Amino acid sequence: MQPINALANQAVPASTGLALKDIHLPEQISNYPIAYGWWLLGALILFILVIAIAKIRASVKQNQVKKQALTQLKNNTQMTNNDMIALLKWAAMHYFSRAELAKLFGNAFRTFLVSKLATKHQQNFSELSEQAFINQYQAYGAADNPQKELSQSNEKFRQATILWLNNALPPKQLKHTDKGVNG
Repeated sequence: MQPINALANQAVPASTGLALKDIHLPEQISNYPIAYGWWLLGALILFILVIAIAKIRASVKQNQVKKQALTQLKNNTQMTNNDMIALLKWAAMHYFSRAELAKLFGNAFRTFLVSKLATKHQQNFSELSEQAFINQYQAYGAADNPQKELSQSNEKFRQATILWLNNALPPKQLKHTDKGVNG
């Protein structure tokens, strides 16, 4: 019998494939590239975010003149009726046709203002603004106490001006339904 040490000294041929190799762990699975669904979700969220920001900016820009007019009315408590009418016309010219508004004055302008309000506010605005438009081209001094009447008229018209600015501006976009002649 051959000694056991003799087997250990013999070399095992490499071609037999019995050579032992170290165990290697597989590479860690990467999270990239991300699946297409996540890319689509990210693009959709980005698109919605851009649209929302654009709408907010447009809304702020559209309400800028309205806010300026309300601020001017709030900060200047001594405005006369004529000043408030001029303020209303200035604000309206930013939202409506300049050619249409430039020629309006007096009751024609008042009618225009009333027509731009919602039906539920028209009567209130008419009542509050009536005296201001009547007094617009009249001289004071015929009444017993013109300052008292003037201050009451100014306060009512201030309320009417605030009502109009808050409820008529910016104008609501009318939805047009185009139906054919046959349909």
